[in-house]
Amino acid sequence: MVHLSVVIIALNEEKYIEQCLRSVIDVADEIVVVDSFSTDSTLDICRKYDVKIIQQKFLGYRNQKNFAIEHASFDYILSLDADEALSEELKDEIIGIKNNWEFDAYVFKRLNNYCGRWIYHTSLYPERKIRLFNRQKGRWGGNNVHEVVQMDKDTKVKILSGHLLHWLYDTYDEHLDKINQFTTISAEEYFKQGIKPSIRRLIINPLWRFIHSYFIKTGFLEGKEGFVISRMLAFSCFLKYAKLRSIYKEDQGKSIGKLPNLAVSQTTSIPSADQVISPRIGFDAKRAFYNHSGLGNYSRNLINAITKWFPDGSYTLFTPRIEGRINLLREEQFRMVSPKNYWNKIFNSIWRTRSVVKSIKHERIDVYHGLSHELPFGIKKSRAKTVVTVHDLIFIRFPQFFSPIDAYIYRKKLVYACRVADKVVAISSQTKRDLIEFVNFDHAKIVVIYQGCSVNYWKEYETSEHETVRDKYNLPEKYLLYVGTIEERKNLLSAIKAVQEPGISIPLVVVGRKADYYYNIIVPYINEYKVKNVIFLEGVLDGELPIIYQNAECFIYPSLFEGFGIPILEALVSGIPVITSSGGCFSEVAGPGSIYVEPTNHLEIAEAIIKICKNPDLRKKMIAEGKEYSKRFSQEFMVNAYMDMYNSLANSK
Repeated sequence: MVHLSVVIIALNEEKYIEQCLRSVIDVADEIVVVDSFSTDSTLDICRKYDVKIIQQKFLGYRNQKNFAIEHASFDYILSLDADEALSEELKDEIIGIKNNWEFDAYVFKRLNNYCGRWIYHTSLYPERKIRLFNRQKGRWGGNNVHEVVQMDKDTKVKILSGHLLHWLYDTYDEHLDKINQFTTISAEEYFKQGIKPSIRRLIINPLWRFIHSYFIKTGFLEGKEGFVISRMLAFSCFLKYAKLRSIYKEDQGKSIGKLPNLAVSQTTSIPSADQVISPRIGFDAKRAFYNHSGLGNYSRNLINAITKWFPDGSYTLFTPRIEGRINLLREEQFRMVSPKNYWNKIFNSIWRTRSVVKSIKHERIDVYHGLSHELPFGIKKSRAKTVVTVHDLIFIRFPQFFSPIDAYIYRKKLVYACRVADKVVAISSQTKRDLIEFVNFDHAKIVVIYQGCSVNYWKEYETSEHETVRDKYNLPEKYLLYVGTIEERKNLLSAIKAVQEPGISIPLVVVGRKADYYYNIIVPYINEYKVKNVIFLEGVLDGELPIIYQNAECFIYPSLFEGFGIPILEALVSGIPVITSSGGCFSEVAGPGSIYVEPTNHLEIAEAIIKICKNPDLRKKMIAEGKEYSKRFSQEFMVNAYMDMYNSLANSK
């Protein structure tokens, strides 16, 4: 049987929250209510039940629900609004699912009560909503007001037959008030995304909404209520785009400036007034939205950290497309800009490297940050100050690992970016030394800012979460760990050879994307020598990897070269000893408490493994020193260094 966390967001919900709580008592192993500082009796009602109450200023519907999910104890989530409740049929289905969880998510049919009447026609029925799901495979996304649970690709979903009961509106006046509130939020969201209020959206869309609801969805069978609902849906559609049109008119001829923030988290430390920034900052967000590791992780960690520690800033994300992206934690605090005309959409890579300059200028960006080795050509025409982050120069140091054309293009982009940038961020002193050696530009512009790792690695997980991950991947009681792309430069073969040496009985668990090196080198070696004690994990989720780290005996990372080596930091933060390569950037990241080896000498690696596994006191000492050393890579240190740089550049204009 799985354990189920019921999560509910609330603000002045005294009217309906009790029936919501009563409906879930029989299915919940935990109930979490995230309250936005209600002033009515909502909290008094919650205290009558076994409820975990968290108060959090409203972050927007999507992010408030994700915040609630993050504070649940279990991975299996039932996410409800306070004005919803489970029907008896649906409750029985959920109890059965807990005993035999087969799918990744379950879709509910929502039945709405409108002015005291259950509505079985119009566009309001059946509303199909994912509300029961595994949080390791999905989270709330979409636009605010119209937020939806977005599941990972290739997930299995089942539609349930029982109804999710929803008390929509009690009066027509209440409906009109909500329409006014929600259309304002939607218009602001659409403006940030660059959606335009075309004639089709202003006239045709509302007309279609009425026709669809009243005629196609047989709203006329509901009599007067069906007509009112269909008309209200059409009016809401029109008002949303009318308000969007008004926003664009007000914006014409003015600086875009800072859009009003919809939320500021009360659970984060807010900088003092003299620290709050005013410049408009733009980011190249392609990798943040579409890369699942490496440069994508760096970009997401930085952007998420900035909005956590400096929530009142003005931030714009430039991306060649928006659909299918990885959602950031606080997207309502960003304006998103993407190609608008047909040709820029078709050739969006050219837009990102050249045409985006016009958009940067139009948005009146004060500081533009290229997060991965490049800046758009002609960026100086935008009049923005510029920053580029350089992670490594592997394509220059080890060109044999790249195709000639790729190595050439990467180098040309890097050289251009370094020459035009006002500041060049190197993520390690090793990268700074490489820039000085290999790239001809003003080296006084270089500043070293270490990157941090995801907040997931700093968390302590429940015993049940550890057991769930162990069972899912059938992990042995003790294991060694390697995390990283399985490619020649990462040198996994040395680690595999090391664990075959006498005296090592613990298996090696490997997590990482498989490149050609895996199929051409690793697999033939394993087959030839009949290697049995290496386990390759597939499909590990971001929320599971920290737990896999935390349960390992030690971490082995015999890479030949890195710009930083983020898996090393993840291991230190997770509290496991590290064995890594001598030289390069490795000592910068791994610190004095790690063991350093010649990466191509598997006997040295084997000796280090034996030393750690057979000496508990040494292992304990390495863990303590590693955790202490990792504090210098905290998110707070990183983001303050960036904000100081942004402010300095903006003030120098």
